[in-house]
Amino acid sequence: MTEGSEGEWLGLPVAGIIPFSATDWPGRLTATVFTQGCPWRCVYCHNPSLQDVGTGSRDFAEALELMERRRGLLDGLVISGGEPTVHRSLPAAIRETHHRGFPVGLHTCGYAPARLAALLGDDRTRPDWIGLDVKALPADLPSVVGCTPAVAERSAAALGLVAETAARTGMEVQVRTTVWPGGVVDRNLGELRELVAAHGFDLVVQQARNVDADGVYRVPA
Repeated sequence: MTEGSEGEWLGLPVAGIIPFSATDWPGRLTATVFTQGCPWRCVYCHNPSLQDVGTGSRDFAEALELMERRRGLLDGLVISGGEPTVHRSLPAAIRETHHRGFPVGLHTCGYAPARLAALLGDDRTRPDWIGLDVKALPADLPSVVGCTPAVAERSAAALGLVAETAARTGMEVQVRTTVWPGGVVDRNLGELRELVAAHGFDLVVQQARNVDADGVYRVPA
């Protein structure tokens, strides 16, 4: 039995697995798992089926078996969502993946800095790379993701936490945001860039696709 009981890491609810990706971790070829469940409701979310927390339709063991079969061919495993830090089994899943010798990338919106701090504070559970989605300035966040102002202020701490960890450990980081024409993130993009730059990062800007004038995702006809 490896570190962390098998039951812990098997508890990570997986909604889907991409066996090969060249886009989920810059400069790396990965397999990517998508966890089920997200506490936020981003207006432009193109995968709302992942929002409700559930058991998932796949097993994290499948991802690890895939990595074993492609050992030497893939550079790492990315855990995406949904929002992976929703799940208390995430640390065990990362720990198990590291134990098997595979680097881990993590996509997160940083909604729960306390959980993120615990993850980053342990060498065994700290991802080798993080893609941090800074959805908006704290004052704009409620209108973009549907959270409360208190949650918006609390989640703002994630950027500083990730920056401090990167400086201390060399963890790789990409900070990104998503805009749509005329939207609140687009209007305040300069200020958001400055905020991110103050923590030592360049902001990667993504364009929301298939959205209406209000930024709301519409299923393509």
